Amino acid sequence: MKIMIMGASGAGATTLGENFIKNNNVFLHLDSDSYFWEKTDPPFQTEKSADERNSLFESDFYSQKNVVVTGSIFHWNTTYKNLFDLVVLLYIPKEIRLQRLAEREISRYGNKILSDEKLNTKYNAFLAWASEYDLEENTTTRSLKQQKQWMTEVKCATLFLEGDLTVKERLDILQNYIA
Repeated sequence: MKIMIMGASGAGATTLGENFIKNNNVFLHLDSDSYFWEKTDPPFQTEKSADERNSLFESDFYSQKNVVVTGSIFHWNTTYKNLFDLVVLLYIPKEIRLQRLAEREISRYGNKILSDEKLNTKYNAFLAWASEYDLEENTTTRSLKQQKQWMTEVKCATLFLEGDLTVKERLDILQNYIA
């Protein structure tokens, strides 16, 4: 089975995917960030080329029968909409998401993110980018509107989980849906 779990940054797709894998150890977890970004210190500084990203992703994706992809790959290649048996879209209110992202980034980079000018500029730009997800008129970056549209185009089952559900609640819904 091939499952994709997506949503806005901070919606919990990776967390749900990791917990799903723990309960279903026959699945391989592929997180989109691992393919999108070069490994750098600090992380998330340099994007991979689209050709390299897609080649690495496809190699890993096709290497296993059971795969959970977390993150957003819907805009990488138009044929990817045909890869999955189930697509899950997570949505939580913007205020909760942005608070989670701020806490995550400070946890990841420490207080340096607030005092280092370069890191702080990237941090603020990231939060500004993430806040645009809910805007109806947003057509240039990942958005709720685009992901909902993509879900109407996939040729598989879809599941929309809305609200500030706990990881356990989301996991239970996903497990019951698959069963």
